[in-house]
Amino acid sequence: MCGVSYLDAVAFCVWLSKKEGKHYRLPSDHEWSCAVGIGEKEHAEDGPRGNHRKIDNIYPWGTQWPPPKGAGNYAGEECREAPGLPKKYSFIEGYRDGFVFTSPVGSFDPNPLGLYDLGGYLWEWCDDFMDPHAERRHRVLRGGSWGDDVAVCLLASFRRHELPDERGVVYGFRVVLDENPVPVEVKKER
Repeated sequence: MCGVSYLDAVAFCVWLSKKEGKHYRLPSDHEWSCAVGIGEKEHAEDGPRGNHRKIDNIYPWGTQWPPPKGAGNYAGEECREAPGLPKKYSFIEGYRDGFVFTSPVGSFDPNPLGLYDLGGYLWEWCDDFMDPHAERRHRVLRGGSWGDDVAVCLLASFRRHELPDERGVVYGFRVVLDENPVPVEVKKER
C-alpha cells in the first residue's frame, strides 16, 4: 500500500494487534539493517543519523551498479517516455524491472533471509527518529522505491527522513510480529 504516513502505519499495527491478539509494530532502523544484511557492519548505538550512508557500494541486491536483472522494483528504462511520467523522467540506464510504477508484492526473488522487496517498491517507515538526540521530528524510511534511480539513495545504508504525517506516493511499510513485546508508553506525534 502506498501513500501511507508513519502515523497511518502505526495505526495499522495497533489495529492488526487488536484484531489478531498479537503485537505487531514497525521494524526499528537496526532491525531493518539486519534484514537487508548490513546489521553487523553498523553500530546500533550510533542510530540512524550516525549510520546514514556509512557503508558504500552495498545495495540490497549486492555490490553491482547498475542493479542486475531482477534486483527489485526501481526506476528502470521502462520509465523512458512512459505515460503518466514527465518527459525527462530519470531512470537507471541499463536496468529494466518490467514495471513503470509499483510491481506486485513478491515479484522479485527474496533475499537470503527470505524477505521480499527490501529494496525498491516503496520506502518503508521504521519506528525511529532520524536523530533521536535532537529535535525528534523526522521519522526514518528505508529501502528506496519504484521511483528511485540514484545510486547513493539505493545504498542499503541510506536513510530518508520525513515528518510522521507525510504521505508520499513512494511511502509504505512492513510489519514485525513481536513475540516478546516490551510495554511502552504511547505518545502522540506532533
